[in-house]
Amino acid sequence: MKTTFNFDLDSMRKRFHELAAERQRIEEEDVLPARAKADEVVAKIQEMEAELKPFEADYREKREQLVPIDREMAVISRALKGETALSTE
Repeated sequence: MKTTFNFDLDSMRKRFHELAAERQRIEEEDVLPARAKADEVVAKIQEMEAELKPFEADYREKREQLVPIDREMAVISRALKGETALSTE
């Protein structure tokens, strides 16, 4: 982008309006379409998150059943100093 250092007030006003027009063109041709595509993707993600929410709650509930088992296994493993393999007698 060209920058001029002409400090004539009329030239500065003209340059201001040239820049404003260029900015508007870039926004309309590049920025807004990109934003629209991003908004579409975000909407799809939000829809999928809403669909996933009930499954996450169900998963957490089912996963909680493993917590006491995992705790007990950890206690036993520490007591056995990690030697948890069954003996082959």
